[in-house]
Amino acid sequence: MILTELALNNYRNYKRAEISSLSPSINLILGENAQGKTNLLEAVYFLSCGRSFRTSSDQKLIREGSECAYLKAAYKTAYSSGKIEAALLSDKKKSIKLNGIPVKKMSDVIGRLNTVLFAPEDLKTVKEAPSLRRRLIDIEISKLSPLYYVTLQRYASAVKEKNVLLKERQPSFEIIDAYNEQIALYGSKIIEKRREYLRLLSSLSSTEHEKLTGGKEALTIRYKSCAEGEDIYNELKEKLTVGFEREKINNVSLIGPHREDLEILINGADSKTMASQGQQRTAMISVKLACAYAAKRLSGETPVLLLDDVSELDNKRIERLLSSVENFQVFITSTDLRADLESLTGKIIKVVNGSIF
Repeated sequence: MILTELALNNYRNYKRAEISSLSPSINLILGENAQGKTNLLEAVYFLSCGRSFRTSSDQKLIREGSECAYLKAAYKTAYSSGKIEAALLSDKKKSIKLNGIPVKKMSDVIGRLNTVLFAPEDLKTVKEAPSLRRRLIDIEISKLSPLYYVTLQRYASAVKEKNVLLKERQPSFEIIDAYNEQIALYGSKIIEKRREYLRLLSSLSSTEHEKLTGGKEALTIRYKSCAEGEDIYNELKEKLTVGFEREKINNVSLIGPHREDLEILINGADSKTMASQGQQRTAMISVKLACAYAAKRLSGETPVLLLDDVSELDNKRIERLLSSVENFQVFITSTDLRADLESLTGKIIKVVNGSIF
């Protein structure tokens, strides 16, 4: 998959920007801090996923003083070409079109233009709440499987409605049990898909991390699931039934894939607490590279890589990173034109205060 054109109107600090003839290899986005480099990556990511990776508010993406923002990207796959457009309105509405046709469901958008992003914010995925690690995996699987995205939505709806009932003074077990049936049904499908994906991701992450660290570190991903057996549905249903009294006391659903976690281990130790920030950054880059290779293996299409600020890596790791991404279209932000980037760059995009040169 190759991004060929990108256009922005009234997006973040861009009044108007158009970039064509993008390189199928490395595109270096060059500029000082706070000029709008990351905003370009964010725009591509938004068209890929229908959301920003920096804010949950679409209105923050609209240029100050403007009523709406507009984004457009053209792309090519091995067998076809396409166009994605998004309009963000100040009244909190947005519209997305695929090849000129309005899209009604986000499941029809996610992954159509497949991207894999690494940004400094990803360090939170290692260090902070399990919800961030679940979201990482759920987003990557959803890009490859629209059905998984729909299953997540249905599961979340069942948990939300169950939580409302659990806040009642005397919640009925019979009614709660009806929701537990849905939670077990959708939850077992989510767990099965996560298992399958994480087996592949752990293997690929291990390979990429070995490359990046020169064989000095070993990385493993461990899935901490609420169901360990083969009969996921019945195991989950039984745990939900047994856990009713505890959930009633806590007034919230405590059992299911919405409470799961995964560990990112470096040399057998949990990177959340035992790794330095540099090790955590390298681990997350390894995981994101593995996500890209997993997408290629499972879909047959090579995703677009978005690498925001990898300057904290030492020269050796930058060199190894560039070697790992040589078969991808890559967008890299940087404040300076490093020699190791200049020799490989297909296109340089200079950004000054929201303008492209």
